[in-house]
Amino acid sequence: MKAKRFIFTAVFLCAVMLFAGTSSAAETKVGLLSKLNMSEQEFQNFSEALQASGRNKIFSSEQYDAIKLVFYDSLLSMQMALNAGDIQGMNLPEPVADYVMNVNDGYEIAAITRMVPAYLALGFRKDDDPALRNKFNEALLSMKADGTLAILRAKYIDEAGVDDPEPVKFEKYDNIDTTIKVAVTGDLPPIDFIAADGTPAGFNTAVLAELAKRMKVNIQLVNIESGARAAALASKRADVVFWFEHRNGLDAQPDVPEGIVLSETYYTWNEMLCLKKK
Repeated sequence: MKAKRFIFTAVFLCAVMLFAGTSSAAETKVGLLSKLNMSEQEFQNFSEALQASGRNKIFSSEQYDAIKLVFYDSLLSMQMALNAGDIQGMNLPEPVADYVMNVNDGYEIAAITRMVPAYLALGFRKDDDPALRNKFNEALLSMKADGTLAILRAKYIDEAGVDDPEPVKFEKYDNIDTTIKVAVTGDLPPIDFIAADGTPAGFNTAVLAELAKRMKVNIQLVNIESGARAAALASKRADVVFWFEHRNGLDAQPDVPEGIVLSETYYTWNEMLCLKKK
């Protein structure tokens, strides 16, 4: 179940200050998960350019010039920084923010950004044999076509509650020697979820288990922080990374470094919620 939150109108949002009690002259630090193809300043410039063009609409925009973006390599480190007062807000994709508010009633919405749609896709090494990516793409497209992907999104994301989702069991093919190592981060719950005991569960495992079943391959999950996604591929610790963020229609891709190619997309959002402590 999604977190219950007010449906703000644009008129009301434009009148709301980003953070109560923060003057426009004060610097407000807002955390977000690290982008792998841009520095903090480059991404701030990128975001400001999108806002100036009207493609990103940040409500409470009178505060935007005073915001400093701060990258974090994991959701946990960003939450710790917010709780410690090192930052005043954390900017999260709408489904992630809803989930965080569902499981922790100490946060509330400070602002909403309506943005150029962001898409999630699997990441692969560009120099590898394209046969692996093609195989994943074929399976992903079949999951879209028969409605399986939509069912999994509804079950694990749209209806995510406060309890940890169950891990999904992977089928084991004993007659296949090759095992594909797929990195997951747990930093985009409930999309990419890892339980407190280190067990991946929910949407990520459900999607990967279904892909493995359709491709008839064995998959081994590798737990990493989101900031280590490109490094996991470069070092060959992983053959595939569960998510990179892609934005259609833009020349610059903040989260897709050189040398990485993406699969067909499997999830999208167009709102970022900035959460603050109540």
